[in-house]
Amino acid sequence: MDALAEDPRQLPVRGRARLLRTLPLRQGAWVVAQSGLMTALALGGLWQSDPSLVLSLSLGVGASVVHPSRLWALPLTTAAVTATGLVFEALRLPAVVGAGLAAGAVAGLLLPIPSDRVSVLQSALAGSASASLTLALAAWLLPSGTSSVLAAALIGLAVGAAASLSLLPTALQFDPEALPSVRRVRRLLRLEYRRPVLVAFDLFHSALPRAPDQDTRVGLQEVARWVLRLQLSLQTLDEAIREIEPAEIRARIQAYDEELADDAFTQERRRATVKHLKRLLEHHDTMRQERLRIASLVDYALAYLEEARAGLSVALTLPGEFTPERLHEVLGKLRAHATEGRVRRESAREVVSLSE
Repeated sequence: MDALAEDPRQLPVRGRARLLRTLPLRQGAWVVAQSGLMTALALGGLWQSDPSLVLSLSLGVGASVVHPSRLWALPLTTAAVTATGLVFEALRLPAVVGAGLAAGAVAGLLLPIPSDRVSVLQSALAGSASASLTLALAAWLLPSGTSSVLAAALIGLAVGAAASLSLLPTALQFDPEALPSVRRVRRLLRLEYRRPVLVAFDLFHSALPRAPDQDTRVGLQEVARWVLRLQLSLQTLDEAIREIEPAEIRARIQAYDEELADDAFTQERRRATVKHLKRLLEHHDTMRQERLRIASLVDYALAYLEEARAGLSVALTLPGEFTPERLHEVLGKLRAHATEGRVRRESAREVVSLSE
């Protein structure tokens, strides 16, 4: 029963937590790659002759190294960022604006979590704004007599550090990998309790690409996580229910009621025993009733996830026809059930403490 007291919104968010832990390393790799390349190109004289090309090229390389296992894409992503910068320059716009846009988008797409269009757009805008403003500030702050190599190195460090902040919108977005893994579900639940959880997770993942906004995604995910929490409660309840044999207990009660004893002490203990056994039957009935309530909540949550998935599919073809209605109502019922159980347990503890 205590399983329901844990809010599933607090279950570990492993994918996002893992990414956030490694985010400083990814940003550091961006800064080192960009500054190193700009310094090398400055030593070769390219920075002095075409700074826009060097800056665009270095931004592309920096954005491409944020995920080491995808370095195979470095030539393509670097070419895309560099080409975007040169196109902006040809349009008489600052090359850093276009290169920053492309670098932010590339970095957001390369991060090892799924990203949506909104987070990629945010990363692109963050990359463009931070790189442009930092370049202007660095050019203003650098003394006029600074050597070109040192200037390239310092600008590379500053622009790289600022542009790497474009990783944040994608890293901090909703993480669809936050649901517990199938392996963890198997570890937590016995075979007969797993199917509703796996169905809920599958419904959530299939509805996820169709969800219109982050609030909807977070809400649908919480519904799916409640199914896991409820199934854990069912498993705990069933174990407790199986430990009680109502027929055997009733037979014991009947035997004690029918058996007479001349000794007052013995008769008193038998009456106390019967009282405890009757309370045990009451606990059994309460647990069975609670089990029915929890099972109905599981069905309720699964039916809502099915409806939401279908409705979101309709919305793809008929915009405005459907949004996941009653999401807050569904979450409210699930949360209220857990809160009610927690209040009952706290009240029972207070009654016991006052009676001692």
